[in-house]
Amino acid sequence: MTLFSLALRNLKRRPIRTFLSVLGIGLAVGSALALVALSRNIQDSAREATDEIGDDLVVMQKGASDIFGGLIPEQIVERIAAIHGVANVSGELVAFAPNSSVKSVLTLGWPDASYLWKKVPLREGRIPTAGERHVAVLGDTAAASLGKELNDELDLFGQTFRIVGVARYTTVVNRGLALVPLIDLQEANYRPHQVTIAHVKIERAHSHDELERIRGEIDGLGNVVAATTNEVLDNDRNFAIAEAASLAVAIIAVAMSALNVLTALAMATQERTREIGIFAAVGWTNGQIIKSIVIEGIMLCAIGCAVGVLLSFFAASAFHRIPTIGNLISLQPGIGLIAPVVGAAFLLCILGALFPAWRAVRMLPAEALRRM
Repeated sequence: MTLFSLALRNLKRRPIRTFLSVLGIGLAVGSALALVALSRNIQDSAREATDEIGDDLVVMQKGASDIFGGLIPEQIVERIAAIHGVANVSGELVAFAPNSSVKSVLTLGWPDASYLWKKVPLREGRIPTAGERHVAVLGDTAAASLGKELNDELDLFGQTFRIVGVARYTTVVNRGLALVPLIDLQEANYRPHQVTIAHVKIERAHSHDELERIRGEIDGLGNVVAATTNEVLDNDRNFAIAEAASLAVAIIAVAMSALNVLTALAMATQERTREIGIFAAVGWTNGQIIKSIVIEGIMLCAIGCAVGVLLSFFAASAFHRIPTIGNLISLQPGIGLIAPVVGAAFLLCILGALFPAWRAVRMLPAEALRRM
């Protein structure tokens, strides 16, 4: 009998315990994968969404803790537009607007003359005309979740907006947007003549020296800072908190899988005391006994990790169907996340299996044979 077949036989002898151990490991690994993927995808979704709208620099209030946390006056946007080398600049007010049918809708307000309106990938309808008020363009996912079509009315901040267009962006965040005239969102959100950020397009963005020159001039305007999208999101406090919290819970979840293996193998070793004593009496070395117990733990971990990966993909599919989640982020574990989480689970499971194995070899064969 090989060590592998012995470990497999021991797992089959106690199917309920094996099932519960595998389920515990699977839930721990699946939750760890889901949490780490959630943290990564929140930031990635925001980064992709900002890149799709398109800008070379993002200007925000100096000292703001996150991309939505500051306010800058529209006069600053006009001064940025006057800087030599700036091709286009547009203020943007960001708000999570309460709606009668869902908790909130991520809403962006742009000026009438903003270059961003021209880049909206319309699926149907049109963009607002100059001076048009209380109209909106919805992302197709937002339109579907709200049950809205062209010319329907949309309630935002208790005000009524008429839907004049439906956009088909590619990123998850932008597909859930509502785009409205800046002045309407400023009035509804009590932010007159203020914007959250400014998008800046540079004529020669490929030139590092030119980019740095314009950044320096913008920073010199006072109380504002210019940065690339990656720099802004990398320093965003909300994303940092989300990543730290999910990583901490993920570590706890993976440690729980090791604890499940330790508990299962400790109990199995206790029940197999007489069997281990027989193996020792017939000449099995300590190394062989340890290997048999560790192999059993590795088999439990391998099956549990496979279950956990499947559960994480199931969770990703389920979350996508929840509008408040699926409209903002795409939760999809990739191989870059699966490999380290599963690797950590295996390492902890092996360490967890070594303890009962160590206990087993410390026992004298005669003492083990006397136990029932």
